[in-house]
Amino acid sequence: MNSYSFWLAQPRSAKLLYALLGALCFWLAFPPHNQVYLSFFFLVPLLLIEDDLFFGNRKDSGRRLWLWSSLQFFMLNFLCLWWIKNAAWIGAISSVIVNTLLMSLVFFFFHQMKKRAGERLAMLGLISMWIGYEYLHYEWDFDFPWLTLGNMFANTPELVQWYDKTGVFGGSLWVLLLNFALFYALKHTLLRRNPALDPEEKRWFGWSALRYYVRFFVLLSVPAIWSYSSYSSYQSKGVIAEVAVIQPNYDPYSLKFDDALYGRQLDTLLLLSDRAMTPETRLVLWPETSVPGNLWLNEGDKNWQQSTIKSFLSNYEGPAFLVGASAVTYFEQGEKLPDVARPHPNGGYYLPYNSALLYRNGAEPLVYHKSRLVAGVEKLPYPKVMGFLTSFSIDLGGMSGTLGTQPDRAVFRHAGIAAAPVICYESVFGGYLTQYVRNGANLITIITNDGWWGDTDGYKQHLAFARLRAIENRRDIARSANTGISGFINQRGDVVAATGWWEQTSMTAQVHLNEETTFYTRYGDYLGRTAAFLAILLYLISFTRSKSKKTRLK
Repeated sequence: MNSYSFWLAQPRSAKLLYALLGALCFWLAFPPHNQVYLSFFFLVPLLLIEDDLFFGNRKDSGRRLWLWSSLQFFMLNFLCLWWIKNAAWIGAISSVIVNTLLMSLVFFFFHQMKKRAGERLAMLGLISMWIGYEYLHYEWDFDFPWLTLGNMFANTPELVQWYDKTGVFGGSLWVLLLNFALFYALKHTLLRRNPALDPEEKRWFGWSALRYYVRFFVLLSVPAIWSYSSYSSYQSKGVIAEVAVIQPNYDPYSLKFDDALYGRQLDTLLLLSDRAMTPETRLVLWPETSVPGNLWLNEGDKNWQQSTIKSFLSNYEGPAFLVGASAVTYFEQGEKLPDVARPHPNGGYYLPYNSALLYRNGAEPLVYHKSRLVAGVEKLPYPKVMGFLTSFSIDLGGMSGTLGTQPDRAVFRHAGIAAAPVICYESVFGGYLTQYVRNGANLITIITNDGWWGDTDGYKQHLAFARLRAIENRRDIARSANTGISGFINQRGDVVAATGWWEQTSMTAQVHLNEETTFYTRYGDYLGRTAAFLAILLYLISFTRSKSKKTRLK
């Protein structure tokens, strides 16, 4: 007896309830709701649906599963990502649709593998394909790893201190294994209730269910206990330095990109900086694109913004300013041009960037250009294929369309601080951020503008993900956000100080400058790469098994 439809019957209304239940569990487990224990159950309803369809032996079972999984994943994505519409409806719609399609395809291929090669190989295939799909979101041009399962634990760092060895994919693996263990425990519990079974069969299903419950408990408790122990004993490493973060709080829709207010904005930033600094302050952070207007890099001190900042800094000996700016490089006729350079209306070409600059007293600024760009806002995915969509890029102030990037992750050094100048969206990519640390960063600085989304889950999730970067690399984090939340995160992922949302303020704190590197820092997303390789390999194996099975039947 393999099917338990005798107990559930699974009509459409039951399947609809299962899909809704799975979506709600994911949403409540995800930041900022943080009911993480529900993540260990969110796939169980869909696995029940798949199992019922599989043993029903219908020819259209794959199509039916794809439809039911699409429904669950659509609701899940909508609940978690609806806030993107505050910035752009097209961004919200495309994010939900692409994620829904990829997630449901993973389950469709899992079902096909199960038909061809059996349950055990398919279970391993599902785990590999899911993590492989997540890894794809870190590597392709439509990159959007926001809903990676390992991100579930962003606000419960005491559970995942082992991310310094695995990164978020370790969390994804944990969630998937627990979902499978709970599914099989529940399935065998239900099968035991079948009145048609004889006592021996009931006893077997009872013992089998117990074994899976024990596995679930061990899988849950061992990593959690180890993590709690590590969390309790961990001490932040490195020498101490004082850093200030500035939160100017300019509404990006009505004030921030109003050129009539540029002078006032810069004055406010300088005033907040002056109030925040002490004689011990080594570094001051301003948010993403905080320098008003466009900063033409070729013109140097001819830029009024740059000359004003340098003049202000000349009054101080110790601090450096790490600032965000919409930077632009101009190219004369005949100069070698980047592929994404744009024609200037007065002749020549120009290339805009979303940049971070480090201003130090008596030295030329160091420059880093954001290189993990937001699809549809800062870059056009696969421009050779989708170049016709250039005019439809989303304008969120500053420069829109495809921006310039740079090949290396720069590290800004000043007075013993080696800062990783992480800009906004880049902080979501764990493996990408390790490149700064491998280049010598002993402090992670994040500058961002999360005001586009309003007072929604979006900025809270973005802040939470930074806590995982702190654990993965064992680096303190200083974060400056235009409208909040700004603050400081220690090496075990605790938010040790934070501003409020939508307030003009500043904050100063001491950070640790750790020079040691973690296993994850050295090897990055090795679990994601391994899973992607296994997913392809296992799917090919399922084809060979299916062929050999057909040959034997002949």
